[in-house]
Amino acid sequence: MTIPDAIYKLFGIKVAKDSQFLKNKANSLVRNGLIKTVQEKHVQRATVYLADRDQLTVLHNALIINAIYLDPKDVKKIFDDRAYRDECSQTIKALLTGMNSVMGIALQNKLVQDLVDTLSSAASLYEIKLPNPFSKLPQVAMDDNTGILNALLVQSSTLASTDTILMAYLQSDWDNAQQLCEHIDDSVLGMKELKQSIASQLEEARGFDDLLDQMKNF
Repeated sequence: MTIPDAIYKLFGIKVAKDSQFLKNKANSLVRNGLIKTVQEKHVQRATVYLADRDQLTVLHNALIINAIYLDPKDVKKIFDDRAYRDECSQTIKALLTGMNSVMGIALQNKLVQDLVDTLSSAASLYEIKLPNPFSKLPQVAMDDNTGILNALLVQSSTLASTDTILMAYLQSDWDNAQQLCEHIDDSVLGMKELKQSIASQLEEARGFDDLLDQMKNF
């Protein structure tokens, strides 16, 4: 079975039509040795097949994990390093538990918990299929080099930064609020308006300070 055929069998995704990116991610997992393949040589090129039916399970699990951990090295390490796998299962639990959707992709809460439980268990990822909590594989929905983990960490960092900015705003600490805003993208909801308000308040405050300085000179 070729990798595109295997992906269609596992997830119902035709990579040539729906996601060349997903095929590329699968091929990267072949290159790092996680997914075993064999080649059938032809006159002009070779056709690559999964080495055996067990590789269907490996491919399935690898793509589920790759939806969260973008780097193929991390995916392979989760298969082979038990301590790292336990650490990652706790990260997934912290980020996804209780969420109904992530990056616009629907999640099934029970399957998120099942995924965490399976990763936390002693089950071999080469032998047992991981639960798939995603309504649509994120690699297809996002279609770029942004894994869910990276996206959620950035989102979490942005939210934390926004809270800090709002605190400075409420305390009328305009200089600090403006400095905190510098690294937040205007695409964040309400950020552009908040920056404009801070700039306006800062200009007004500086104007008032100038007026006080002038009055001191009289």
